[in-house]
Amino acid sequence: MLTAKDEKDNGCIVNTVVQVGANPTRLAISCQMGNLTREIIEATGAFNVSVLTEDVPFETIRHFGMQSGRDVDKFADFPGVKRSCNGLYYLTENVNAMFSAQVKHKIDLGSHMLFIGEVTESKALGKGAPCTYAHYHKAIKPKR
Repeated sequence: MLTAKDEKDNGCIVNTVVQVGANPTRLAISCQMGNLTREIIEATGAFNVSVLTEDVPFETIRHFGMQSGRDVDKFADFPGVKRSCNGLYYLTENVNAMFSAQVKHKIDLGSHMLFIGEVTESKALGKGAPCTYAHYHKAIKPKR
């Protein structure tokens, strides 16, 4: 999930994005309460989703999911991004689709904030099966 506020771009990994409506198309995502991305989405009311494919390298997941945007600029030297019509980045490598959304509802779940966004732009970007949480654990996550 990719966001920006005050010209600071940020992104994180979420394990689930769900289509929850059609006409208009709406997506549901959740972010941990302590996550900078959650704060930015609440402040700006916008987010992008890049749908990772099964061939995504662990380094991409580590880069966006295992360090905080409070500590590093996640896009400083990260190749393979473009800006969508809403001005936010989306990934262009190891993804099969992107969606831009405008937040319509938010629900405080205690540990997470659930955002429901109306899709304002979408693109098919490549081939390959979407990376599921199960595939990540089976084939991408390093074994100890």
